[in-house]
Amino acid sequence: MPIWRNYRGLINKGQAFFIPAFLLCLIIGLFAASFVYAKTACEGENADPDKCAQEIEKAQEKYESVSKQLSAVRSQRNSVEAKITDLSTHLSVTQEEINELQAEIDKMKASLEEIKKILLEKNADLRKKIDVRNKAVRTYYQKGIFNELELFMSNLPVGQSLSLTGFQFSAFSYAFDKSLASEALRLIGLLNVEIKNYESDKKEAEQLKDELEKSQNNLVALKSQLSTEKIVAESTKKDLVEKESDVAEELQSLQEKIDKLTSLQQKILAEKYGDSVVSGYEPPSYELPDPPFTPAFAAMSYGAYTHYNGMSQYGAKGRAQDGQNYEEILKFYYKTDVEEKDNFPDTIRVAGQGEMGFSDYLYGIAEMPSDWPQDALKAQAIAARTYAYGFAKNGKEICTTQRCQVFLKSKSDHPPDRWKKAVDDTDRKILKDSSTSQYSSTTGGYINNVGWDSKGSWPGGAYEKRGESPWFYKAWYTKNYNNSDTCGRDTPWLSEDDMADILNAYLVWRKGSSDERSHITPVSDCWDGDPYSPTDMAGKADKYGDIYTTVSDVKASNFSNGRTGTITFTTNKGAESFDAQEFSIVFNFRAPGYVSIRSGIWNGSYFEDVLYDIEYRN
Repeated sequence: MPIWRNYRGLINKGQAFFIPAFLLCLIIGLFAASFVYAKTACEGENADPDKCAQEIEKAQEKYESVSKQLSAVRSQRNSVEAKITDLSTHLSVTQEEINELQAEIDKMKASLEEIKKILLEKNADLRKKIDVRNKAVRTYYQKGIFNELELFMSNLPVGQSLSLTGFQFSAFSYAFDKSLASEALRLIGLLNVEIKNYESDKKEAEQLKDELEKSQNNLVALKSQLSTEKIVAESTKKDLVEKESDVAEELQSLQEKIDKLTSLQQKILAEKYGDSVVSGYEPPSYELPDPPFTPAFAAMSYGAYTHYNGMSQYGAKGRAQDGQNYEEILKFYYKTDVEEKDNFPDTIRVAGQGEMGFSDYLYGIAEMPSDWPQDALKAQAIAARTYAYGFAKNGKEICTTQRCQVFLKSKSDHPPDRWKKAVDDTDRKILKDSSTSQYSSTTGGYINNVGWDSKGSWPGGAYEKRGESPWFYKAWYTKNYNNSDTCGRDTPWLSEDDMADILNAYLVWRKGSSDERSHITPVSDCWDGDPYSPTDMAGKADKYGDIYTTVSDVKASNFSNGRTGTITFTTNKGAESFDAQEFSIVFNFRAPGYVSIRSGIWNGSYFEDVLYDIEYRN
């Protein structure tokens, strides 16, 4: 019985161990499967500003590109290092589990040997008892032979006897035989039950042993797989380290060149692109005109001149029209709640106005039309109050232009009723996280750290579209957002020849020499310089083995991070795909007049993370 209890305890222990070992196999398995650009034109007394501009833009673009590449390589290397560490950890755990499992199997084998020994002993006992039974049966049925009682009596000492009559003797003899047979059968039955239980337990233990050995084999296979993955990861890390070193050297070379050209950078780039950011509402309406010719192409920007942070004003309008209250609107854009400050500053220093009451200052905020929904106005009031709160709390003066938030003294003196009510109804209320109070007119439906701003699919369900933002989807061909000069163009549409010329420029940009790339500028009276004519550009492209002559149809693909991924044109060479960010750079270099893609973040050289489309009309 002690051996039986030890055996039962071992079975239970083996079962309890097997379950976490199996789960570990599953977790490790899932983890292992989860892995997959002479002397410059800016030097000397005869420096050419326009060519210098091209060199600046060219170098800056490549620098930014290499910088991103370096960042990506570092990120990938860090990921690989983390993976190696993780794999090493799992390898250690796996080996520990294998050792524990082997110990359990060894214990099980020892227990099974004990069971077999006990079973043999029981079988021997069974044979003895069967012999007893058989003998008893033979005695009972073979009346002519003495049974044990008769033999006992016949072997009594001389002179002793039992005084039994013949009937009494027969009765005693019969009772003796029956008792002996019944007892033997009872013992045999008990032994059979015990042997049956042992046989069942033996079968269960052997099955569990097989399962444990199978788990051990699985873990050994996983260990081998993880070891292989680790070797591959270490090799990848080595390659990435070498690649990072190469990219870092190129980055340093480009940085030195850019540092040499920086003196003219801001003047030239500001003239071409403009570097202003609209902090809030801009009222001019916009509607894409019909093309004056076909086929026609138009570069459509989603949003423009924005930092892509915080609340979209037109988005807030669309959400309020959809029934959301100001707290829900703010919660979506800022990912924080609203709180009321008991010790709110009573005054604020305003540029050109001096010290003034905080509420009077807010009455003069000219960032949203007063006829918009009340909850949109309340959301704007709280965002503006939060933005100004930091200035007032620290005693700093706040500006009254787009650099901060637009303030009009005339509006402060005579605030519209609906705007005044929005300010009063939200008195002392600000965002709990006062560092996240930026806002802008239109983001194009995607916001940093927030994501897509739409109800349903984008772009059809974008709240800015619902709020009728004139900048949500716009073809830009004016000098900038507050200068309507169009460089003599009366349409944003480009002809097929225009687009083929831009595609040829893209090819020269990718494969041409530094001097050839410097000629990729607009063929326009609005720009100085020495641009290639469309014929010359086509000739340069042809020199590199490709030339675009016809362009039809176009499709843009967007990434989930809110930027356009690729632009694919149907051309005389078939379907040709271009990296959307690089294409936007060449497009803005070569497109005539002020036609340009305006969306994206301005990094001092070009717009990155652009979100745009190309319209095609035939």
